[in-house]
Amino acid sequence: MQDFLTGYEVNAPTWFYLSLLLIIAVFFRFGRIWSLRNLDILLLLSLAPGLLLSEPERLGISVDEWPDRYHLLRTLGTSWLFGISGLVLVRLLSDSLFQRRPLIEPNLVAQGLAFLGVSAFAFVMSKVIVDPPSSSARAAVTQGEGVLRGQDIPPAEGGPTAAAAGAAAAAVAKWMAPDAAELAARIIPVIGHLAVVIGLYLVGRYHFGDRRQGVAMATLYLLIPCTTYDVGEVNHVLPAALCVWAFVCVQRPLLAGALMGLACGSLVLLPVFLFLLPLWCVYYERKRGFLFALAVVGVGGTLLVGVVALTSPDVPLFSLRLGAAMDGVVREFQGNEITEGGAVVGFWNSGNLAYRIPVIVVFLVLLGVLTIWPRRKTLEHLISHTAALVVATQFWYSHQGGIYVLWYLPLLLLVVFRPRLASVTARGAGDPGPGWYEPIGSHVPVGTGLGEDVGGSSRHDR
Repeated sequence: MQDFLTGYEVNAPTWFYLSLLLIIAVFFRFGRIWSLRNLDILLLLSLAPGLLLSEPERLGISVDEWPDRYHLLRTLGTSWLFGISGLVLVRLLSDSLFQRRPLIEPNLVAQGLAFLGVSAFAFVMSKVIVDPPSSSARAAVTQGEGVLRGQDIPPAEGGPTAAAAGAAAAAVAKWMAPDAAELAARIIPVIGHLAVVIGLYLVGRYHFGDRRQGVAMATLYLLIPCTTYDVGEVNHVLPAALCVWAFVCVQRPLLAGALMGLACGSLVLLPVFLFLLPLWCVYYERKRGFLFALAVVGVGGTLLVGVVALTSPDVPLFSLRLGAAMDGVVREFQGNEITEGGAVVGFWNSGNLAYRIPVIVVFLVLLGVLTIWPRRKTLEHLISHTAALVVATQFWYSHQGGIYVLWYLPLLLLVVFRPRLASVTARGAGDPGPGWYEPIGSHVPVGTGLGEDVGGSSRHDR
């Protein structure tokens, strides 16, 4: 494959301009300039320049040749991401205020949109094939091989979930190629992004009642430059994929909780998605909420203990590594991972850590408000509040804080494309029954999907 793609290269700035034109042509509403959809598209596109500047190597600027310019661009990029993330958070918190949400379809027929999505996936995944695997993918495969062989291997950067994914990829790759480690390190991000794409489609198909909206979300996810810039980073895509699939399985609290538990295990420094536990428990209510919490804690804890046990040759080392994993959470809260001179990418550095304290307090207050208000939550609230909390995490997460855009990008797409859903809560047996998907009025039908002809009638009317 490397020989077949010899000379193939599209650098980061070029892809930003190309994807900008494609996204505007397909998703921008030229007939309704001042629409919410256009504002959302511009907000999504504005995340890319921050990621581009936060890693000056993508612009061909190295720290050895231009140290002053390098640090200036990195500071500008992380500050840009900090500000745009604030606008994204405001958009998510105000989502419930937009009562009219008519179905706005892309400027492309369903078949053309599907072709564009498949082509974009092939284009983005070619970067995984051509470029060397990322350090996080290599670390995941290394620890995964240690899990399979029961060897003494230090923890992977992406946590126990990345190690489990590395073990599965290594087991598959050793039967396919002699250089199994390199192939396995490429398999993990490909499977992760494929899971995100399929998950977005399924949410659109089954929860939004429109397959075309599902294809549109998946296509836009692949076209946004943020996806391409960190396409090979395992610790970026795995939590997002698991969270999206938790929404796919939202009617089954045990399965959704298990997926959220895996998402918590994706992060060694801090189980960010654990903060979503109170919100989801309130959504499910009582017994179903208890089952969800039990699945999250059980799966996440079992995964962490299992991976550490399989890679620790004796009990003392097992206890030491398990304690180090717990200590990593405390160190992340305290900002101890920040090194002098800004060696760690992110907004926070050793000179402004004191300002994180009020930011963390505001985050905890926001967590409490979104958890208890409104008391009876619908799927609309769950989607927007989950995305808001993940975005809010970026404001105090000290280890590369702000650059984990892929954590919340699929959730943000769910908010952008979500139609007006009926006010239902996840209670009883969880079967929403007829009429769960409801347009804002009889004159606004739920989308026709791929190849369906409903004669202008809504799903609720049928």
